[in-house]
Amino acid sequence: MDEARTQALTIGEVSERTGLPVKRIHYYERRRLVEPAGRSEAGYRLYTEEEVAKLEFVKRAKLLGLTIQEIVELVGVAEECNEGQIFPRIAEVLAEKIADTERKIAELSAFREGLLYYHERANSLKSRMLSERYCEDASFCGCLEAVTKGGEDEEPR
Repeated sequence: MDEARTQALTIGEVSERTGLPVKRIHYYERRRLVEPAGRSEAGYRLYTEEEVAKLEFVKRAKLLGLTIQEIVELVGVAEECNEGQIFPRIAEVLAEKIADTERKIAELSAFREGLLYYHERANSLKSRMLSERYCEDASFCGCLEAVTKGGEDEEPR
């Protein structure tokens, strides 16, 4: 075994290697995603290349939008080195993320349609603002009420 692979790394070195802030590494340690191999004589945490690899795994999982709970689960499965379980589970988690993303896109699309509808109403009221006053009978500006009035019952186009 070559010396570079067994050399213990300080948390600062791990931070430099992974690009993760030290506080984030501490957080991942509290979540039991990584564990220092030991401590130096001065009491500093020491990590192995295996822990660096786990942190890289965590970074990639975060890029895919996985939650910390999902990552903890996947790290646990991966630590067992059972590729027969890890790949199907990753595919399942990603399929769930895709479905969730599609649901969010549909919600945002509906929200956008509503905004477009109210934007159109606001534009149509601009020309009437000179002749009609929306603030006279209200203690606060009634402009948004004028734009959305009746809109709660109407379906945006």
